[in-house]
Amino acid sequence: MNSEAPQPTAAPMLNTANVMAGAIRFLHAVRVRRGTLLAALLISIVLGAAYYATATRMYDAHAQVNIVQSERDNSKFEGSSKSRSVGNDVFQFMATYQRIMVSDRVLRAALKDLPKEYRVDFNGLPPETWPNTLKNNVAVTNERGTTLLDVRYRSRDPKAAAFIVTRIVNEYVNFINAQENKTNQNALQTLIEHRNETNRKLDEKNAEFLSLQSEAGVFDLEGKSINLPVARMIELNKALVETQRQTLEAWAFLQTVQQAVQSGQNMQQFLFQAVESLGASILAKQMGLSEQDAWAVAKMNEELLSKRTELANRQQALGPNNPVILQLQQEVRAQQEFVSSYFQQTKSNLLANSSDLGPQLLVLAQQRYQIANSRLQALQQQFDREREVASSQNTLMARLAIVDLDRRRLQADIEDTQSGISKLELVDGGGIKFSQTKDAQPSRLPSSPRLVLVVAVCLVLGVGSGLGLIYVLDLLDDRFRSPDELRMQLGVPVLAMVRAMPATGESGVDAVQCHSKPNGVETEAFRTLRTQIAFADRQCQRIVVTSTEPGDGKTTVMSNLAVVFAQSGKKTLLIDADMRRPGMTALLNLKGQQGLSQVLRDERPMSVCVPENVYSQVVPGLDVIPSGSRPSNPAELLASDRFSELLAWAETQYDQILVDAPPVLAVADPIIIGRMVDAAVLVVRPDKNRRRMVIRATEAFAAVEVNLLGVVVNHLSSDTSGDYYGYGYGYGYGYGYGYGYNYGHDEANAAGETIAETEPSDEETLTEETPELRRAA
Repeated sequence: MNSEAPQPTAAPMLNTANVMAGAIRFLHAVRVRRGTLLAALLISIVLGAAYYATATRMYDAHAQVNIVQSERDNSKFEGSSKSRSVGNDVFQFMATYQRIMVSDRVLRAALKDLPKEYRVDFNGLPPETWPNTLKNNVAVTNERGTTLLDVRYRSRDPKAAAFIVTRIVNEYVNFINAQENKTNQNALQTLIEHRNETNRKLDEKNAEFLSLQSEAGVFDLEGKSINLPVARMIELNKALVETQRQTLEAWAFLQTVQQAVQSGQNMQQFLFQAVESLGASILAKQMGLSEQDAWAVAKMNEELLSKRTELANRQQALGPNNPVILQLQQEVRAQQEFVSSYFQQTKSNLLANSSDLGPQLLVLAQQRYQIANSRLQALQQQFDREREVASSQNTLMARLAIVDLDRRRLQADIEDTQSGISKLELVDGGGIKFSQTKDAQPSRLPSSPRLVLVVAVCLVLGVGSGLGLIYVLDLLDDRFRSPDELRMQLGVPVLAMVRAMPATGESGVDAVQCHSKPNGVETEAFRTLRTQIAFADRQCQRIVVTSTEPGDGKTTVMSNLAVVFAQSGKKTLLIDADMRRPGMTALLNLKGQQGLSQVLRDERPMSVCVPENVYSQVVPGLDVIPSGSRPSNPAELLASDRFSELLAWAETQYDQILVDAPPVLAVADPIIIGRMVDAAVLVVRPDKNRRRMVIRATEAFAAVEVNLLGVVVNHLSSDTSGDYYGYGYGYGYGYGYGYGYNYGHDEANAAGETIAETEPSDEETLTEETPELRRAA
């Protein structure tokens, strides 16, 4: 689980890197194909200039109309007075006013009797099409939240544009005023007739309503209709409910007192409930307390409170030892003692009569319940009689309610009609008014075409089409554009970049550039490759060099790499394992019967058979094992134990072992050899290899866990004029070079041409190697 934790963080970083890489690729494409961008921009500018030079000049004229709603004085209608300027009605109908201005009636009126000098836009057109032509060139707009209408007309003649806009505004105002007056008069007459008819119906309903009221016994009280039977029944119902409650309480109290008397409980706990239920005066009389006694006690308490207040007030002014203060204090104490003794006497009387308290409370509770029950029965009988009377009047009351609803509806209709009449009866020329806030004037500059707009459109279209064309061409070109792209997509480093080397004119080992010109600038790429291998993070004593497809220059890279290893003092063995098309053997003029195929078929020990098939000291420190005679089963020979024994023997004799293998996509030999050596190096020719093919080659190594040390970019052109995405470096002994891909140049270097003369065709190779390919798959 810990190994999977970093994945969510790595994914966004990888996506960001891919986006950045794509952007950099596209910028490289724009830089290299800047000619395409400039051509698209130039074409766009030429087309824009042609349009600007040939387009018909059009001139705009516009005017502004302000719509206001004038004040209305309705004071003569029902004593009300309302006035307003611009209201919500104007804003609500602004869209309607816009459409009316471009309606056929307004436009036809504006075109009527149009002077000939202003018909420049209608010359050669039938008169019946003039309104549509005018409508297509007229624009009416309204800024949101305002009552301003902007009228704009476009014409080939600026004077004609100003004249037609003025005519449209004038005809529009005339049309609106005429329509408003006509509409108001018709609507006013209709509303007056409707109001009179509604008044007649209301009078009939009022008469019917009064008749039904008299018949049902209903009368009006303070604006409300009162039905006497129903009103009596409502009041009886309220009294009946209250009496039922009192009867229930009296019965509950009677049951409680009876149970308390039977069980011998203390009746003093029911005393206060008895005060509330039976009345304080009755209970006081039963207990020996009269109303006069209660009044006297209350009077004495009132006098006591008054004396206390007087004592407090005088004590602040006279002091505590004043004779008046002392006299008042004595009177207050005397009255307090009298009241206390009175309540003690009352309590003694209550305790003395406690033995008779139960029977007295029981008698009183029975009397209260009988009175309440008798009143309840009487009220119930009276309520039943009133309900029968009210029920007999239900039909009459329903008719009365319906007539009352009709009266109310007719009254509301009359009020609404009167409101509409008040709005239509305009006083002092009120209503919608139009004022022209801006007059139409001939324009001195054309509105179309506009130079700034044409230039902007040309730039946008030119740059946009140029970038789009570059993007499409970039998608169609399935080649690597830069070392960074190569490294990011393959996931391996670029070990070296080798320029296209001219032919030396020599043969054999003298055809190897690093041998014939050891101090040439071209050799620095192979010394760089040697350094990369030497400082790799793992041991790379045994290395196989291959390519994506034939003709990529792997043999040239391998021969020069072997020479620079020998020049560095390392004892180097170069094995030509391409037994189908032995390019290395042909390059070094080592064709013959002796070579790798003999070693792999021989059964003798390696220490015996290898020296017989090795060409020693081709250059100082470099031994070569040529491919030998062509076998019928090269893949099986390479997969045998003899080849691994050969590599093990070579490890004890040489410091560096280099194996030249066939292209990885053609046969399975490089995969077999890659499993036996320390690392593999892939030679890529960007001007020839397609992206998908190179990716398939790296995936083939990864599928069998072959260590791909990196790639060598081969055949870079020094002709930067054909550079597409610009590889380059500068180095040399006093010389500067710029190298780049030359995608239009497919000529092989001298070594490649020499090899091609001795190599069979691709079709022959694929035919012979079909079994090996099938086994590799």
